[in-house]
Amino acid sequence: MAEKKLRIKMFGGFSTEYGNEALTFGRQRDPKFGQLFQILMTRPGKGFNKKDIAEALYGSEQVEDINASLNNTIFRLRKYLKSSPLPPGEYLILSGGLLRFDCKIQVESDTWSFECAGQEFKKEQDVRERAEICKRACELYQGEFLPQLSSEQWVIEKSKEYEKLFTQMLKYLLQYLKEEGDFIRIESLAARAAEIYPYEGWERWQVESLIARGCHQEAGQAYQAAVEHMQKAGGFISKRQRVGIQKTGMKIQYPAGADEDITRCLMDPGPAEGAYRCTLLGFSDCYRMLKRVTFRDGPVYFSLFLCTILDGGGNPASDREYCKRVGERLCVTFQKCLRRGDVYAQYSDSQYLLLCVGAGRENVSEIEMRIDVDLRKRRGGRSEIRCRLLDDGSKW
Repeated sequence: MAEKKLRIKMFGGFSTEYGNEALTFGRQRDPKFGQLFQILMTRPGKGFNKKDIAEALYGSEQVEDINASLNNTIFRLRKYLKSSPLPPGEYLILSGGLLRFDCKIQVESDTWSFECAGQEFKKEQDVRERAEICKRACELYQGEFLPQLSSEQWVIEKSKEYEKLFTQMLKYLLQYLKEEGDFIRIESLAARAAEIYPYEGWERWQVESLIARGCHQEAGQAYQAAVEHMQKAGGFISKRQRVGIQKTGMKIQYPAGADEDITRCLMDPGPAEGAYRCTLLGFSDCYRMLKRVTFRDGPVYFSLFLCTILDGGGNPASDREYCKRVGERLCVTFQKCLRRGDVYAQYSDSQYLLLCVGAGRENVSEIEMRIDVDLRKRRGGRSEIRCRLLDDGSKW
């Protein structure tokens, strides 16, 4: 019969069990002693300076006696471990100012295994062995470190360390697999990495591997999913991340095709009437193209609007669910009361961009009124939208 192990998982969430029995730290009133256990389990059996632990747990709080608070937390954790499914024993050892978890039983921590793999990776010289170490490490990395505690400073610092190591090893593994021609595994690894850390360049590996396999349609779908995910994040995306997604889109291509195949690929599959909805990056391309035409051939009339969803007080709305409900109605309004030549895209949770081609400044009031009237019909007399002209084609 296999000996029981204490298994701790901290990547992508927290869980710990001994054999088939769970240790339920989350049900305790004081979360600090659960965090103390988590700190010790990042390196089970290793000593942690008591002062460092106290700073990590209480450094950002108004605590009169940090040392006394930590001693009380250690006492509470000892008491809990005695009542837990673990075999009887003294697990917390405090000596010479160092606190450690005494591994009298087998302990398996995903973070410690990952860290050990990182140390092996840095020492190993053989290319194939290094790739195998990276593969093992990436399987352990199932998500960000303790995401439910992402506001704790000690978690933020550890998370950055783990992410840096994960990025280094995954890039090495992907490059190794590329040289081996294993694009199926590249696509799988990159897709999972993109779920954990979107817009950090993993989408490009995913798209390129699909193209290398001849899966051009799937590559386009992967890129489209990344763009839609980016738009949901709205203002939380940096310029560097936007540029990265755009570069990924430039990788999308199809094999040589006949004239009718190319035309069919470019045709709009959406409704024949109303404004055309596109991605934010697609909208940006449309706008930049119009600006270039204006610069080259003289005035090309168009109006660029920013439509902002408002709350009950007339301020930009911040409630995401509310913005989603109103935004859905606003999109219907764009499709029903605007022309086929108009284009719109979502910029953030509460903001939409609208590009009306062929409409000059003299048409602005009419367009704003048309949107307002139609949205009021769909919102029971309430508009809750503010349209503002950003560009009438005269700016460069």
